[in-house]
Amino acid sequence: MLVCVMALLGTGVGNQVASAARVGQLTTSIMTFTTFSTSPSPLVEIFNGPFTVLSTTETNLPCELWALNFNATTGQYLSGTLNSDVSVGFYVVAQASYQNWVKTGTCGNLGDAIAGQLLTTSYGVDPPVAIPSSGTWTIVIVNSSSARDAEGYLAMYLTTMPYTVTQPLTGTVTMTTSTTSTTSTVLSSQPVSGFPASSILLGIVVGLLVIVMLKRRKKLSNSS
Repeated sequence: MLVCVMALLGTGVGNQVASAARVGQLTTSIMTFTTFSTSPSPLVEIFNGPFTVLSTTETNLPCELWALNFNATTGQYLSGTLNSDVSVGFYVVAQASYQNWVKTGTCGNLGDAIAGQLLTTSYGVDPPVAIPSSGTWTIVIVNSSSARDAEGYLAMYLTTMPYTVTQPLTGTVTMTTSTTSTTSTVLSSQPVSGFPASSILLGIVVGLLVIVMLKRRKKLSNSS
């Protein structure tokens, strides 16, 4: 029986070891980007509408004037458009210059103007014109026709800057990504240390023989 017990012990196997490790890794990256925000400078309306300048019919005047005063400051810019059905003179002058024209019967002087055109049916203040000094300014439309009234449309504006303003906008985006890796060992069966496989098999055979012999001896004893 001792041999049998040893044989049975010999059939034992080593510990079955299985291990699995799951490793999660968080990766954080920061991306910087730059965009451009473009917006027009705010407009201050001076005039936006139709106009009529009378003709010189049945008068002794060389011209008729249409005038509009507006206040502006240094650092502002003047822009706008004029369209007329007959050729007219267009001027933007200081109020003092306009008053002098009226006193002297002048029908316009480009030398006094910060913007203007002698005779035109279409005119645009483009690029915008800088206001040289703060004060009152006058838009003057001159009709020298003795046959027709001048009718048209005028749109004039003040801006704080002559062109659109483009500003870079810089921001950051933080992104977090997760990566997962798995490591594992396959389950394995190993003999108990000190008992190779051949020894285990031999132990089993010897144990069975001993059991058979003991049973036969016991049977012989009973028969005698």
